[in-house]
Amino acid sequence: MRRGALTALVVAGVLAAAGCSKGADKAQPQIPTSLCGVTVDPDVLRPVLVPGDAVATSGANSRCGVQVDGKSILSLQSAPYPASKDYRATWDWQMPHGTPVSIGDEGRAVDTFVSAARKCKVGAENRIFVASVERFSTQGGDAAARKEALTRFTAAYFPAAQKAAGCTA
Repeated sequence: MRRGALTALVVAGVLAAAGCSKGADKAQPQIPTSLCGVTVDPDVLRPVLVPGDAVATSGANSRCGVQVDGKSILSLQSAPYPASKDYRATWDWQMPHGTPVSIGDEGRAVDTFVSAARKCKVGAENRIFVASVERFSTQGGDAAARKEALTRFTAAYFPAAQKAAGCTA
């Protein structure tokens, strides 16, 4: 009789544990702390991403990306260019209705794309450092909220990316 009672107790415990785990929240995916070789704040990156079960990164150095559940969501690109580069012409076709943002010497943003530029030196050469962050999804919030989150992330990412590129003021 004791053996039967013990078995019943074990079975009841297993069933109770199984029932409790069905309603348990899924673990949140791990948000990257580094992109393109630059440390990033996961709390600033998280609002830019879309919900999903798995977050992965690809690429390195001046060009990289973030995928959520296997879909590309974010692309980052940065580099010091010759000081004569006309980055505004690129912005004109990428963000014809972009609004100015306070990142670097000059920045422009829309809800899916933010880019900024700053004059700098690499060694003794005058350069212009340009960083761009593109979001490939319009999922999540309205356009103003997406633009604010992407701008906030880019403002945090820009100085670290500039430093990593060897661009000094």
